[in-house]
Amino acid sequence: MNTVPCLDCLVIGGGPAGLTAAVYLARYRRTVQVVDAGESRLNKIPRTRNVLGFPDGIDGPSLLDRLRQHAARYGIEPWCARATALERDAQGFFVATVDGREVSARTVILCTGAQDVEPGIDGWREGLQRGQVRYCPVCDGFETQHQRVAVLGREGHGLREAIFVAGFDNEVTWLSMGSRREVGADELRRLADCGVRIANGVPREIRCLTEQGVTVTMEDGASLTFDVLYPALGLRHIADLATALGARAAADGQLEVDEHLQTAVPGLYAAGDVAHGLNQINVAAGHAAIAATAVHNSLMR
Repeated sequence: MNTVPCLDCLVIGGGPAGLTAAVYLARYRRTVQVVDAGESRLNKIPRTRNVLGFPDGIDGPSLLDRLRQHAARYGIEPWCARATALERDAQGFFVATVDGREVSARTVILCTGAQDVEPGIDGWREGLQRGQVRYCPVCDGFETQHQRVAVLGREGHGLREAIFVAGFDNEVTWLSMGSRREVGADELRRLADCGVRIANGVPREIRCLTEQGVTVTMEDGASLTFDVLYPALGLRHIADLATALGARAAADGQLEVDEHLQTAVPGLYAAGDVAHGLNQINVAAGHAAIAATAVHNSLMR
């Protein structure tokens, strides 16, 4: 197995967090390599309007391309591959297995992000581009004002998201997937106070249609139509490489980190969606700046 010379830092993940961390480390004159499996959620964003510097918004793939161009100014060329294992050797260095090669590094910043749990929706990819299907009301709830909005998700996550979306003066229906009976009286009152309707049956079919919006056929045959649908089915945080080394994760799968974004494993940091905190592009960049600076300072000791 071929071995890459020991790096100051290995960055696993090439989205906003990974590329920002790499730029900071390169500007600190550290040896750094980005390993990117090409699964950034930026690729699914038709337009984001809350990233500073883009008042008219920018689509996710274009933003990702700009980030890569910025990193390239400092000689950073992401290695398009997947890290399949991460261990520590007898000297305390991290050793990652990437494309059949071993990559050794003094520190690691994990920026592997998360993936949305996707619903079974006919035409959802086209609906995502048209703004009929949206995953992040924090990002784009502002754009849904005064529309008919459905939130698909069970008690807990789905309920909270329905209340959040109602704050944009929307006509909101919570598609509770049969979980209404699990909701307490106080939470039902909160929904009523926010004007949220509840469709408690299980959706049998959900389709995105160009002219008609999103149609939902319930198990009893009733047909509902909405302008926008938010799947609130949760995220799968990609933290296995860290937890295998002993890093701790919260119940939702996000890694627990300290104020410097270091996990419970010394020298192993996390930034972006995989780390505890709000899942946002701006937050990912902030995480990365903190983690990269902490890595630099730790290597000076």
